[in-house]
Amino acid sequence: MRIGLVALPWSLHRHPSSAMGALSAYLRQQEPTVEVECRSAYLEVANEIGLAFYDLISQNSYEVGEMLYTPCLFPQQKQRVRDFFVKRMEATGEALTGPGAIVSPAHFGEASTWEEVFDTLTARLEAHLDRLADALAGRFDVVGLTTCFGQLFANLSLCQRIKQRSPATKTLLGGSTISNQVGPSLLKEFDFLDYIIQGEGEQPLLALVRQLREGQTEMRGIKGVISRATAGELAGGAQLWEVPNINALPLPDYDEYARKAEEGNLLWFLTIEGSRGCWWDRAKRTGNPKATCFFCNLNVQWNGYREKSAERVVTDILALNGRYQTNVLFFLDNIIRAKGIEEFADRVIDTGKDFVIFYEMRASVRPYELLRLWEAGVRYVQFGIEGLSNSYLKRIGKGTSVIANLQAMKVCHELGILNSANLLTDFPGARQEEVEETTQTILDYALLYTPLNPNRFWLGRGATIDTLSQEYGLSNIRNADFYKVGLPEEVYQRISLLDLSYDSPSTPTDWSSVYDACRKWGRAYAAAKETQYRHLLTYLDSGDSMRLYDTRSGMLNNIVLRGLERDVYMACMEIQRWEDLREEFIETGRATQDEVAAMLGRFVEQRIVYQEGSRLEGSRFLSLAPAYTAEMATRRIRRAHEAAQLRRKKGTAVPRQEQPVALAESA
Repeated sequence: MRIGLVALPWSLHRHPSSAMGALSAYLRQQEPTVEVECRSAYLEVANEIGLAFYDLISQNSYEVGEMLYTPCLFPQQKQRVRDFFVKRMEATGEALTGPGAIVSPAHFGEASTWEEVFDTLTARLEAHLDRLADALAGRFDVVGLTTCFGQLFANLSLCQRIKQRSPATKTLLGGSTISNQVGPSLLKEFDFLDYIIQGEGEQPLLALVRQLREGQTEMRGIKGVISRATAGELAGGAQLWEVPNINALPLPDYDEYARKAEEGNLLWFLTIEGSRGCWWDRAKRTGNPKATCFFCNLNVQWNGYREKSAERVVTDILALNGRYQTNVLFFLDNIIRAKGIEEFADRVIDTGKDFVIFYEMRASVRPYELLRLWEAGVRYVQFGIEGLSNSYLKRIGKGTSVIANLQAMKVCHELGILNSANLLTDFPGARQEEVEETTQTILDYALLYTPLNPNRFWLGRGATIDTLSQEYGLSNIRNADFYKVGLPEEVYQRISLLDLSYDSPSTPTDWSSVYDACRKWGRAYAAAKETQYRHLLTYLDSGDSMRLYDTRSGMLNNIVLRGLERDVYMACMEIQRWEDLREEFIETGRATQDEVAAMLGRFVEQRIVYQEGSRLEGSRFLSLAPAYTAEMATRRIRRAHEAAQLRRKKGTAVPRQEQPVALAESA
C-alpha cells in the first residue's frame, strides 16, 4: 500500500509540516511495508509566486488565503473573490510596484494593478493543483492532507481533482480546521472526500490504513475516524484517540522538506514538539467550559495536556540538529511546560550548541526561568498577554494579572527577547472602563516595553464563548461572514466551518483609544531605541544608590534613589507583596511602615513602580525601569534568585510570584 501525505498553501514556508513529519515517521515505524511519501507542495507555490508575497498571504491565510482557492471549487464566485482580494491587498498598504514592491516582476511580470495580480495568481494556483493531481492520482492508494493554516479549500480542490482522475484513490483530511462538526459536514457535502481524522492522527491513521488493506472502507468503531458512511452518526465529531505517552513517538521525518529547503537556499526552522494541548485548558478534564481561556479554541483537537520529558525533548533536538544541521528551533507547543523549565533550559545549555529558539509562554514564567531560557537560546517568544486590565483579564478567563504581564514584558525587553504578544480587543461584554484602564496602562506603564499587537476578537467553534453563547448574549451564530465571498449561499448554509460570526445584543464597546495608544506606543518605542538612552526609562545601579533616566515626557528627567530608597526599589524589581516588603524592611528595623509606604507612594506617583491593589495590605509592587543592558539585567536576576534560594534554606518565606490558579493541577 502506498500513502501520500501532502501539505498545501498556506503553511508558513520556513516550517516543515509537523503533521507530515510525525505521521510519516509513525507509519514507517508501525508498518514498515507501507510506502509513505511526503510532499511539501506549499514550497512549490511559494517559489512560483515569490517568498515575500507568499508570506503576506500566509499572514492572512484564514481569510484571503482560503478565499483564493474557493473559485477552484466554485468558479461562479471568482469575481466576488477577486474584489475581496483587491480590497484586502490595498488595505495592507504594501507597494505593488517600484522599490520594495511585495510582488516581484520576476514572478508576475509588470503587473500594475491588484486585479492583474489576482488573475495571474489564481491561474497559477489552479495549474499547480492540476499538476499535483496528475502526479498523485493513481500513484497512491490514499492521499492525506493536513488542514490547519488556511488550507481547507485548497485541500478540497485537490481532492476533487484527484477523484476526477482516479476514483479509486482514497482522500483524507486531518488537522485542527476540521474539528468538531466541521469534518462530518464536509463529508456530507463533498462526494470526492472519503475520510476525516479528528484529533491527533497517529493511531487513527494507522488503523485506517490497516482496515483499507483488508478491504474495509466504512471504518465504523475506529476512534478519531469519520467516513462518508458514519458522518451522519458522528455529526458532532469523532471520539479522539490519543497516544498515551508521547515520549514513545518516533523522531519526526523532515527529509523531503529539508531537501527542498536546502535546494532553495532557505533559512528554515526545525519544528520541535515538546507537548500537545495546553495545561491551562482543563475544560474537558473538569467538564467546566470556563476552565480555560474563554476566547481560545486552539485545543479543541486535544483531550488534555501531555508533555515529553525534558530529556526526551533535548534528545530530539540533538538528533534533528545532527540530521539537518539547522539550529533555529520553533516549538509547536501551545504553551511551555508549567514545571521543570529550568531543567529543560539547563539541558539545552549543556549541549554546548548555539540555538535560536521560539516558544509560546504564559506570564507565570519567572524572571530566572526566562533568563535561563534566554541563555539556552530563546530569542523569540509569544507571551499570552491578551489584556492590560485586571477585570478584562478575568472576563476573558486568562488567569493572569496586569502586574505579571508587565513583569514578563519588562524581562523580555531587558534581555532583548522579541515578544510578539497580542492584545485582545472587542471581547463581547467588555466595558468601557476596561478599555480606558487598558489605554492608561499602555500610556503609563507598558509604553516602556516591546509593543503588543492589538487584534480583534474572533469567534472560533468550540471556544468557551461559543459553548456558552447564551450566557454571553450572542445570537445568530453562523459561519464567518467572509466565507460568503467564496461559497455559494446554499453551500455556506449547509456546511459547518471553524471561524464564526455572530450578532451581539448590545452596542459594541469603542476600543479606538486602545488602537490610538498602540500606535503611539509603537512610535515612542521605536524612537527611544534610536536615542543615546536606548530606553524610555532605564536605570544604572551603583549598589548604594541608583539613577533612573526617564525620557517619557520627551525630555530627560533624572531620578536618583539613595540608600533605603534604592534598596526598596531594587527589591521590587521582581513582583513583591507588601507583606514581603514589610518583613524585609520594617520587621528588621531598617525603616518604619510610614517611611516605606511613603516611598512606594512616591514611586507610584512618578510611574516608576506599578501597584496592584488600592490598599497596602494585599498589594503587590513591580519596579518598571529595565536595566540598561542585558548583562546588567542578568546579574540582577541571578542575584535575586540566589537570595531566594538562601531564604528557602533558612526557612524564610520567599516572595510569591504570579501563579496560575490551576498550576498545582498541571502536568
